[in-house]
Amino acid sequence: GEFGDVWEENGDTWVEVKPRYRRRAVGSGGKQALGGRPFLEAEVSTAAFKFSSSTMRNHFNMSLNDAAKALGICATAIKKVCRKMGILKWPYQKLKPIQRKLARLREQLQASPHLGGAGELQQHIALLELKQEALLKGEDVEVNDL
Repeated sequence: GEFGDVWEENGDTWVEVKPRYRRRAVGSGGKQALGGRPFLEAEVSTAAFKFSSSTMRNHFNMSLNDAAKALGICATAIKKVCRKMGILKWPYQKLKPIQRKLARLREQLQASPHLGGAGELQQHIALLELKQEALLKGEDVEVNDL
């Protein structure tokens, strides 16, 4: 397969991804194929990529497609790497509303730190920060109760 070893190192999970050739004939391809396979196998990089769980976590604040571009592999490969690491779903979609809500609550707290309910706001902020932290670790968190 295209996925090599999975191993633990310095508290990180690592996954090796090997590029895979398309199953088209060499050099052929229709309009959608964008040129097909290269004429020479040597034109394709066959070096395996190695991704750590911390590398993935550093990209959780981006959409899956943006992270794929930044990492230089396709979104499907990122999903497969994440599943191998125990991350079932890319957390950006859940992270975004939590970060928006946190910004709004912090703004409210700064605007009126001495009004009643400041303690309640701080509790809510602390809870949201815990959820954000869990998502950044790759854990799944419920966000319907924002």
